[in-house]
Amino acid sequence: MKTNLLRPLFDAGKLWQGNTETTIEVTDAGFPELNAQLCSQGWPAHMLIEFLTDDCFSAPIQCALATWRSHQDARWIAFVNPPLTPCTERLMQEGIDTEKVDIIHVANDQLAWCLEQITLTESTRSVIAWETETLTSTQLRRLQLACQRGYTQLFLVRQPAHRHQASPAPVRARIDPSVAGFEITVFKQPGTNARTPVVIPSELSWIRKPNPAQRVTCVKHDSSGLH
Repeated sequence: MKTNLLRPLFDAGKLWQGNTETTIEVTDAGFPELNAQLCSQGWPAHMLIEFLTDDCFSAPIQCALATWRSHQDARWIAFVNPPLTPCTERLMQEGIDTEKVDIIHVANDQLAWCLEQITLTESTRSVIAWETETLTSTQLRRLQLACQRGYTQLFLVRQPAHRHQASPAPVRARIDPSVAGFEITVFKQPGTNARTPVVIPSELSWIRKPNPAQRVTCVKHDSSGLH
């Protein structure tokens, strides 16, 4: 079979060759230095992406917010089993429509099923989920297929111990804390080999932005003429 007949599969991210650049739909990672390390200059828009890290909340959230603020549409985003409650004000600071955000908590044994249903729903564009019990290779493969069918992006936060275990996730990245912020190493992605680590500085600019809930107050003077 000629290679050009397989081109649609390569472009859809359903098939790839080692050391072969491929073009897939992506979302801006939000950090130029990270985009430079990613195939097609961004996170795949319709794939399962693994974050392997001991930092179960801060760094993964920063990565998700960075891409969410750079790519928004009418569809929903979702947090599934977050270890801490996401801050509504922080989402507003990033310009994210909080009316289009779901926070979902499910039992451990229902996580794989829940994620599959969410990613199959075309009304959802991106999800970040925390693995509360180890998902099997079959479950991960089903999630990847669901992402492709539902045109959904899924960031799955897992423990670093899974790095040396085979995974059907097309994109895998290790996140480690650093003095300046955190270091991210993309060690698996379609069409290319592992890339060098990138240091992402701590994102504190949102603290300096005006509070979206800020109110103007005034003092009402008594004009009754009492002395």
